[in-house]
Amino acid sequence: MRPQRHTVYLLALLLVAPALLLSAAAAHVNDRGMDYRPFRDRFGQSCCDVEDCRPAADFVETIVDGQPVVRLLIEGIWITVSRSYVIAAQASDGRAHFCGRLHRPSGDPADVKAEPVCVILPPHDT
Repeated sequence: MRPQRHTVYLLALLLVAPALLLSAAAAHVNDRGMDYRPFRDRFGQSCCDVEDCRPAADFVETIVDGQPVVRLLIEGIWITVSRSYVIAAQASDGRAHFCGRLHRPSGDPADVKAEPVCVILPPHDT
């Protein structure tokens, strides 16, 4: 007796689903093993979806037009984000991180508009 086709599909799904969930969860872990999933923005929502959190190559906290900001070097381009997006939790890997989207309205790589969700900073040196 041959199993019905829908039973075979259901069994295949049950075998594949855990692997898909594990791969989706792994997308929230960066190259140094820091898991982005626990980080929450100022409203308690997750900072990250599958692909929008990334480490900055460098960062600087400064004042621009009288407002505190964080400048982050992302993909070779400096972006400026209001300090209000910095969350209280600190990055465990020693780097600053930008969570959000980068829009490129033109073909110019320097013409990047940041749409931040949150910024995660490493602990300050004391």
